Amino acid sequence: MNRRDAIKQASILLGGVLSASAISGVMSGCKADPKIDWSPTFFTAEEGSTLEAIVERIIPKTDTPGAKDAGVHTFIDQMLADYYDDKDRAAFRDGLKKVEAEAKSAHGKSFAALTPEQQDEVLNKFDKEAYDPGRSKDDPPHFFKNLKELTVLGFCTSEVGATEFLKYDASPGAYKGCIPYSEVGAAWAT
Repeated sequence: MNRRDAIKQASILLGGVLSASAISGVMSGCKADPKIDWSPTFFTAEEGSTLEAIVERIIPKTDTPGAKDAGVHTFIDQMLADYYDDKDRAAFRDGLKKVEAEAKSAHGKSFAALTPEQQDEVLNKFDKEAYDPGRSKDDPPHFFKNLKELTVLGFCTSEVGATEFLKYDASPGAYKGCIPYSEVGAAWAT
């Protein structure tokens, strides 16, 4: 699957809308990298830990790998470092601070230290805010909406997401130059 097809699939999953910064980053070659020894470029270590936990709750590991396995957190870090403007960067930082504040207020721990159920409880609050039908169209996009966009985009354009989640079908397929006629069956002429 090429990048254009992956972007198309991701935009379908997101309702047909991707930001210009997100498209620019992916088309420039920004991709998820599942590094074990990742250290953030844009985010602080604490923000990176929070981000890693959030993306894993958005696309958790099931019978297929999750966002953390695909390295989506590294993709988001690189996107913000290289392709987003200062206003969007500040909104992401503020959003992660709000997630941490909510986690500590509700459960007395950092977001990454919460149980998956507690993490979901915290994130559901931000999800409702982001997709509130009463939200004005003049308001800037909610950080959580942008975070979900980048999570889905990063996952769908990663090798893991494209091959295991999106049911990648290599086209035109493998070339078999010499195969027995019995495997082919009837040959048709038009």
